[in-house]
Amino acid sequence: MGDLSKEQEQAIARSMLYLVAALLTILMIFIAGLFLSAELEQQALQQAETALQIARQQEIAPQSQRPWTPWRRRADQET
Repeated sequence: MGDLSKEQEQAIARSMLYLVAALLTILMIFIAGLFLSAELEQQALQQAETALQIARQQEIAPQSQRPWTPWRRRADQET
């Protein structure tokens, strides 16, 4: 490599810089994908847990036995 001109050495250095930058970009995108995947998995677990809690609440207090709410009071007054 001693016979390379200065321009060729600069071109090689620039190419290596672009290669490293591309590899770092790919790595960052991969890491972001891992975080997004973990977040989506966590949200799915929370959604399933919430659905289970709602189902339990409906078993414990059916709609006819649910506590008083302002909307129900207005509906009762209108009838």
